[in-house]
Amino acid sequence: MASGVRQQLSLLTGTGITSQKERTEKYRAILKSIIGTGGPDLVENLKAYVDAVSNENVSLVISRQILSEFCNHLDELPDTVSKVVAHYSLEKVQPRVVSFEEQVGLIRQKLAMIYENEQSWREAASILVGIPLETAQKQYSNDYKLETYLKVARLYLEDEDPVQAEAYINRASLLQAESNSEELQMQYKACYARVLDFRRKFIEAAQRYNELSYKTVLADSERMTALKNALICTILASAGRLKHFLSLKYIKYTLCLENIGPNYIVIGTLNLH
Repeated sequence: MASGVRQQLSLLTGTGITSQKERTEKYRAILKSIIGTGGPDLVENLKAYVDAVSNENVSLVISRQILSEFCNHLDELPDTVSKVVAHYSLEKVQPRVVSFEEQVGLIRQKLAMIYENEQSWREAASILVGIPLETAQKQYSNDYKLETYLKVARLYLEDEDPVQAEAYINRASLLQAESNSEELQMQYKACYARVLDFRRKFIEAAQRYNELSYKTVLADSERMTALKNALICTILASAGRLKHFLSLKYIKYTLCLENIGPNYIVIGTLNLH
């Protein structure tokens, strides 16, 4: 019962335990018991746990450590439970959010993943936007900020909101030059191409897609998708010299005839005029 868990947590807070290590181990044991027991009171028990470990009477060192571990355990729970508990946790630590910036980031990342799995793109993006990447006292790494901005941009694209997506890809552009992560560089290029595509800037999008199609670090299927997108954008672009140049360039791509079929013929027809 939830009342039993609350009593255990209350007794732990009121005991004369002076060792932080011992107190931390007891909190861990209670959490393990809650998750292992499960049952209809699982959500209420987890809420009681969050109430206890985020209490101002608990050492901040212990609270941060235990809440971080608690966030990792959310992956072990059903998404329906994790969502409720994650929202509750954010609400409980909000008055002391400056003290729990890292933990809030972990909770928001987990919550965004749940919404993404539900294909609730805008909700997932909004949750991630709540991470104070630029204003927090915690110094987030360049790659962490870049990855988060790219994820937000991608989620807004899935929600068919290119305006918001462009706003976050622009933020990412300020960071990508300083990143040594090839994976993030590829994500940035792919996301930027999609933003241009959504914004009907087809020539620019075709160029970006074409660049991606030559990246050998990408899987063949991803390169082919980029090439197909480049061809489609070329078809949709206004007639002009650049379009003619791009069309000729794409036709020379040895994979076109085998994999693209009708698009090869359309591009070829365009070049005849």
